[in-house]
Amino acid sequence: MVRMSRERGFTLIELLVVIAIIATLVAILLPAVQQAREAARRSTCKNNLKQLGIAMHNYHDTFNVFPPCYVDMRATNAAYPDNKGHWAWSAFILPFMEQGSLYDTLRVGNLTASEAIQANLTAMQTPIPSFRCPSDPGPSVHSTSDAPGYAIEESTTATGRGLPVSNYVVANNTTNVRQNRSSTGTDGTTGATGMFFRDSNTRMANITDGLSNTIMIGERTYIHGGKLMKAGTLHAVRNDGNGATSYGPAAQDSGQGAWNHGLMTIAFHVRDGINPVLSGPDTSRSGNLSSAHKGGAQVTLGDGSVRFIGENIWNLQETAAPYPINSTLESLVGIRDGNVIGEF
Repeated sequence: MVRMSRERGFTLIELLVVIAIIATLVAILLPAVQQAREAARRSTCKNNLKQLGIAMHNYHDTFNVFPPCYVDMRATNAAYPDNKGHWAWSAFILPFMEQGSLYDTLRVGNLTASEAIQANLTAMQTPIPSFRCPSDPGPSVHSTSDAPGYAIEESTTATGRGLPVSNYVVANNTTNVRQNRSSTGTDGTTGATGMFFRDSNTRMANITDGLSNTIMIGERTYIHGGKLMKAGTLHAVRNDGNGATSYGPAAQDSGQGAWNHGLMTIAFHVRDGINPVLSGPDTSRSGNLSSAHKGGAQVTLGDGSVRFIGENIWNLQETAAPYPINSTLESLVGIRDGNVIGEF
């Protein structure tokens, strides 16, 4: 007698139990996977900042000075329009970032930035991974509609061209961004207390608070809290804001620079701390440090080391002029305020 065998399948209840177990495992493992990915992205960002620090030091070894924040073209051409491009610090360190061919293509220093963007638009707008945090959600090139101050005009036309997005900006001031050096070194209302400003020529010897106690470069994300922070720009600065030429260098000779001036596209201040809450784009808070990393932002110190600084470090004690440097974050930006920070 032949016994017939019958294959047994899953019941509906068993199938639902298996699906529930798989869903539970995914729910448990997904955050861990996301954390691992973010840790990898944060590590890449840290490596980018380290490369920038090394490039800055190599530039200093070559020229005995750190690169200028940007070069004001009016020094050689008084009639140079404010809405044209001025070469910025990121362009000057390209040869030290293994980008010598791009530096030669753009003819940095031989052409104006506006001439370069007209002659080599593709090269000028090509993003450079070493200047981007992989956690940042922003585009590769700034939109002239979203951020007109983050674009420059061509040399012979009135056509604004967006500049590549960069997540790294240099230290300018403890209050709002300022064009000139602070007359006292501690009063950010009179000028910049940090390493970089218009035509800056800061040497290591000028950083009397110590290289390991001074921030040189920091992060800024493109979107923060669902609002445009706008990050920074590569290669050049237009030096006007919201498309208005009245915001250019000629309007800032007194040392004053507002929140929407072009200087903010390449440099930062710390008046509002790290990762400030934004009421909207184009406010003074857009010029601060920020990042897509939870809880703070990464910075390169003057000695080339990279640190993650938590947003809770901000302990500003004054909210009105003259904003003396008396907090940890302010002291880390000022280069000669006399406040030497230990552990932070």
